[in-house]
Amino acid sequence: MVFDIITIFPDMLKAYLDYGIISRAIKEHLISVNVIDLRDFAINKRGQVDDAIFGYGCGMLFRPEPLFGAIQAIKEKEPESHFVFLTPQGKRFNNKEAKRLSRYKSITLICARYEGIDARIVQGFVDEEISIGDYILTGGEIPALVIVDAVSRFLENLIKKNSAEDESFENGLLEHEHYTEPVVFMGRKVPEVLRSGNHKAIERFRFISSLKKTYFNRIDLFREYMFSFGAGATGNYIRALKRKNEKMQELIKEIQNISKEWKNARRSSDNQ
Repeated sequence: MVFDIITIFPDMLKAYLDYGIISRAIKEHLISVNVIDLRDFAINKRGQVDDAIFGYGCGMLFRPEPLFGAIQAIKEKEPESHFVFLTPQGKRFNNKEAKRLSRYKSITLICARYEGIDARIVQGFVDEEISIGDYILTGGEIPALVIVDAVSRFLENLIKKNSAEDESFENGLLEHEHYTEPVVFMGRKVPEVLRSGNHKAIERFRFISSLKKTYFNRIDLFREYMFSFGAGATGNYIRALKRKNEKMQELIKEIQNISKEWKNARRSSDNQ
């Protein structure tokens, strides 16, 4: 897979790409990441790529000519490249979107600064706009690295298939907790079940751990997970699930235990 990244700060990106799994993937030719300096397509010898915005308001904007030049240069090498503008106004990036983007052979990521880019470039040459979250960053370089990293994980031979499948969000829940040596650290012990060798018991422990973490940290994901069982969004899904099989009834009991734990934690916090 080929990633092309258009930026005015190429060294910022290159520093990250020299480390970790992404660096190994580049060296082993599993992915290719090309960093394009927008100033190579500047409108004058001073390297100008931006200008004042028409209308009222402050701030600068990337001019269309340099971006058009960079886009055309990429299209000559990668005619089927999928062009993405990284902007807070874009659709929310998540695990599902990363998997979708991994199906493209070539992606171009446009990193803006200041107030963004001229709307005519978005209208005429951008295939989609993407945001990595509801907050404002100083530029698109960090989002570009986030997308390269997240998308690359779904490419064949980059990481073990079962490792990707066990990650957070892959099955609708956050990933379970992990432990390593020593067995006891500052009075806290590794759960006995994880050292039992009983794979079925370990699998159940990890599922409950995953369910609990999702309930406490991401109640929105927890609700989506519950609705995925087909109970509907009526608010009576617990009663509906109780009519399911034994496995579902066990799930309800665990959810009720987690709910009690949450209420107790709230009471304890309120009393402090």
